[in-house]
Amino acid sequence: MLRFLRVEHLPLIGCLEWELDPGFTVVTGETGAGKSLLIGALGLLLGNRADRSLYLDGEKTCSVEGEFFLEEGAAETLSSLLESSGADPCEEGRLLVKRSLPASGASRQFVNGCSTTLTVLRQVGDSLLDLHGPHEHQSLLQRSSQLFLLDAFGGLQALVAHVGEIYEKLEWARRREQMLSDPERERRRLLRMNVIQEIGDAAVRLEEEEEILRELELSRHGWKLLEMVGELNALLFTEEGALERVSRARRVLAGWSSLDAPGAAKAEELLEAAAVGLREMETLLIDYRERLEVDPERLNALEQRRSVLEGLKRKYGPTLSDVLRTLRAAERERSEEEEELRHHRQLAEERPGLERLFEEAYRQLSEARRRVGETLTQKVSHELAELGFPRAEFCVDWITRPHPGRRGAEEVEFLFAPNPGRPPLPLREAASSGEMARFMLALKTVLAAVDHVPILVFDEIDANVAGETAWKVGAHLRNLGRQHQVICVTHLAPVAAQGDSHFRVRKEHSAEGTSVSFERLSLLQRKEELARMLGGKSEESLALAERMLSGGPRPASSSIRRQED
Repeated sequence: MLRFLRVEHLPLIGCLEWELDPGFTVVTGETGAGKSLLIGALGLLLGNRADRSLYLDGEKTCSVEGEFFLEEGAAETLSSLLESSGADPCEEGRLLVKRSLPASGASRQFVNGCSTTLTVLRQVGDSLLDLHGPHEHQSLLQRSSQLFLLDAFGGLQALVAHVGEIYEKLEWARRREQMLSDPERERRRLLRMNVIQEIGDAAVRLEEEEEILRELELSRHGWKLLEMVGELNALLFTEEGALERVSRARRVLAGWSSLDAPGAAKAEELLEAAAVGLREMETLLIDYRERLEVDPERLNALEQRRSVLEGLKRKYGPTLSDVLRTLRAAERERSEEEEELRHHRQLAEERPGLERLFEEAYRQLSEARRRVGETLTQKVSHELAELGFPRAEFCVDWITRPHPGRRGAEEVEFLFAPNPGRPPLPLREAASSGEMARFMLALKTVLAAVDHVPILVFDEIDANVAGETAWKVGAHLRNLGRQHQVICVTHLAPVAAQGDSHFRVRKEHSAEGTSVSFERLSLLQRKEELARMLGGKSEESLALAERMLSGGPRPASSSIRRQED
């Protein structure tokens, strides 16, 4: 419910604080007293476009602030919207909404103290309040809302959810099936296979690059190295080489040792080590020379292999580690894709069965909706007759979707013709504001238990209404107030008498200018206000007003007349 409304610097109204009650609230006052400005302030709070010529008071900033208290379910739903938009969620069901309109520049909006966009403010307003009258803010004018309410009225939510569940499965299968023939997917698959084949065929080893470089270096300098090895061999191992000289030295050393063994021992040890080292050197040179075979074909093969590795590094590198990492990633993606494709093929095989289930489900939903539509038509037509439209026509128009979706195969459009002889039209085109307000009252009465919008505001609902119909309008509003917070601006005493609370708007003139006052009426003040609305504060009017407030018998229709504007 709307618990509190504060308005600042609105022309005529000035600064106003309004504390509201649950149930059915009526607002009365003479024509031109400023009631429409109050309704306009509510519209501003909920995101309606601001007419600066009407809502700005000089250079001052106009602001409208409302405090709402929500039931647990509504608070959770709205908190999700607020959190997704960056605003603070509702705490203990309390919601604060504020809108400021400076003399120049764009308006500013705040929800729970956090700045937000006008779009978010309108979304909040759509979930909280419907304005019916010249300042329209009506969720029921939208086809999506009409279908939602019809389903809720008929208790079809489980069937709608079933259709949506099958539809999601079917769409998933369709999307997966499309992926099998997606040209872009096939292009990526071929690129991946090329990568795997190119790197796989190359049989890359991480350590081979260093081996190739070393072997290439040896191959490029093979002849020079052979020459050097040959020269070393000649110096060390020919007849005049170092090994022969060491052998002769050992014979001389043997004579020295025979004459002075202790003195020659160290020299003999060193000479023996030199001989061993030269023999090892000889073995090394032989092995190296055998490995140093100069083969032009081998050199060419090494160069080609090096070129292959460099090409792979340019494409998938910059190192062989990166090349191998690319290969492993491509193989992993191939494996995942093969598994996914197996799953997609399975889904594609299931799709015909899902299509049959979906068709059966949405046809069942369509049949149920048409039965509910007939019931809704009968009930709303009955309520319209009660509200002064005995020959009005209301019907539900079914619009077939080109392609059935998650909410079924059709949309609905509520059609209404207030006067006989004219075809019924969509609600937004069908009637004047007063007729539309009464139609909405009839529809809201039927849908009261399932309508999720908690606050309903009716303006000019009593246009062209008098007598018995006025009593029925008031009774409908009172009953509607048991499930919603209802605010009604009215000129009819029979409507005002049935309110749970009553406020009066009065225009006052002074030397300083014109202003509007707004007050809650006591029981005595209500009686006087009703008497005024009945034609004046005569004894008869006061007595009639008292009977109306006490719930006494209704006066004859001839004794009730609307005060002329």
